Amino acid sequence: MELRSPMNRTQGLEGRMNQKEKKVDSVKEKVQTLLENTPTDFGAWALLLSEIEKTSPDDIQKICLVYDAFLSEFPLCYGYWKKYASHKARLCTLYEVEELYERALRVATYSVDLWVSYCSFALLSYEDPVDIRRLYERGLSFVGKDYLCHLLWDKYIEFEYSQKQWSRLAHIYINTLRYPIKKLHSYYESFKKLVATWEEEIECQKDTEMSSEIVSNCGTENVKDCGYAEISNAIRDLLNQQDGLPRPNAVKKYLDIGELFYQRSNQLDRKISYFEAQIRRPYFHVKPLDDRQLQNWHQYLDFVEMQGDFDWAVKLYERCLIPCANYSEFWIRYVEFVDAKGGREIAQYALDRALTVFLKRVPAFHLYCTMFKEQIGDVCGARALFHRSIMDSDPEFIENVNREANMEKRMGNIDAACMIYEKAIEMAKEKHILQILPVLYTNFAQFTMLARGSIDAAREVFVKGIQQMPNKSIIEGLIRFITIHGRAEQIPKLDTIVANAIVPESDVSKAFSSQDCEDISKLFLEFVDLHGTIHDIRMAWSRHRKLFPHIMRPSFNYTVPEKNTLDKSKEGRNQMLVFSISSCLWR
Repeated sequence: MELRSPMNRTQGLEGRMNQKEKKVDSVKEKVQTLLENTPTDFGAWALLLSEIEKTSPDDIQKICLVYDAFLSEFPLCYGYWKKYASHKARLCTLYEVEELYERALRVATYSVDLWVSYCSFALLSYEDPVDIRRLYERGLSFVGKDYLCHLLWDKYIEFEYSQKQWSRLAHIYINTLRYPIKKLHSYYESFKKLVATWEEEIECQKDTEMSSEIVSNCGTENVKDCGYAEISNAIRDLLNQQDGLPRPNAVKKYLDIGELFYQRSNQLDRKISYFEAQIRRPYFHVKPLDDRQLQNWHQYLDFVEMQGDFDWAVKLYERCLIPCANYSEFWIRYVEFVDAKGGREIAQYALDRALTVFLKRVPAFHLYCTMFKEQIGDVCGARALFHRSIMDSDPEFIENVNREANMEKRMGNIDAACMIYEKAIEMAKEKHILQILPVLYTNFAQFTMLARGSIDAAREVFVKGIQQMPNKSIIEGLIRFITIHGRAEQIPKLDTIVANAIVPESDVSKAFSSQDCEDISKLFLEFVDLHGTIHDIRMAWSRHRKLFPHIMRPSFNYTVPEKNTLDKSKEGRNQMLVFSISSCLWR
């Protein structure tokens, strides 16, 4: 057997490490390509995930690289979070798995399925039942009013049965009746069975005097007042501390509260069953929802808003924003609703989530957010949004500049507003987006005219643009601007600018073709004709005809015949001559 030297072993190890690094770099390149070119192509991401799981099932570095990038674009895909967690559970520590679930729930807080998965992990991993119970309670505080939250309630009930925590089960069963959920009737039956069991135990007690007991003061008319404290008191009194048997008055009180909750929830369930039946896709998907689904969510939200339960409405909005995450109309509606109800922190948190994840590539939503932040007095936040807005087209960029400058004007910051236009112009030059310069200069001049009330200051905006970047459209923009806002006194100043642009050998005219110069001169003639005297008109006309003398010459429409046409005419004449000679001979 050949022994390898330490140096050879070291070289072999380094070679394997280099090879692994190359493979990781290859995956990085694929991820980067997707992020830069087609970040919203769900199919491409799914293929890459499948490829990594098949080729590198135990390479946690590659798995994390792809899953992290994918879930940054599609954070509501709970199934992929679960798959990611299963990889982590195989290859990492339990703490890292827990961290992953916590990260997932920061962006998908109201996902019932994600909470079920997290709690299932906790059941297998946590040693202290208190920690498991705390996680269930935390999850239910977010999704306990979700119509499909029975998935989590069932797991919680199963856990407490295994722990034989009867008082906690009493809490759970009565809480399952507080809101309309899919398994409301099933939980009501379980609730009644539990009460029936206690009533049987009471019947077996000796010297029971039901008539002497004080019954609950929680009636139908004040069912909303039966909160956590009322329920806790009833459950605490359920068991006699001396013999461990339920107290008759406490059972009656517990039953009354449960019945009242159930009746109220059952009435609501009948009203919302239509909306629930129309929900075809309660989970997130990149495919768009049809109009009927969108309309159903709007109507469902209308109904719940009218019930006056702010927390229930918030929970329904959050549930709605899972399948409707890509629809700005629901985010805007949510923000407007909670802000009107005094929930400004909730509104701002919703805006931040939409901006950074779900609607980060929707310029119109960015503009809405700037308006909202300006209205609530968060000017710094509005400015920051303008700076990070993604403008995919020239019109969007121009609109963004106009809106930001106008906001600064409303704040009284005229100089800052002008600086915004100047920076936008410089940016357009640096990125060679020259086609938007005339529009930017025109908008800047109009803004200057309005903000400073000076046509001379507005004119100087154009002049500066012409000097820095001679452009036919900028000069035409200037002439049209002065045509609208100026008067006769502007003729000499504008005449100097136009002359410098069209007279040969001038600094500016070198940038223009002969036709460009003629077009500019014609437009100036129209301006002078509108605002000037006959003397002004003749002066401008005189320069125009001298610079472009062809306009004074007659136009000829003479066309030189083609050679084929001449040959055909000659042939025709020859044929006529032969015909004439033949006729004479016959005579």
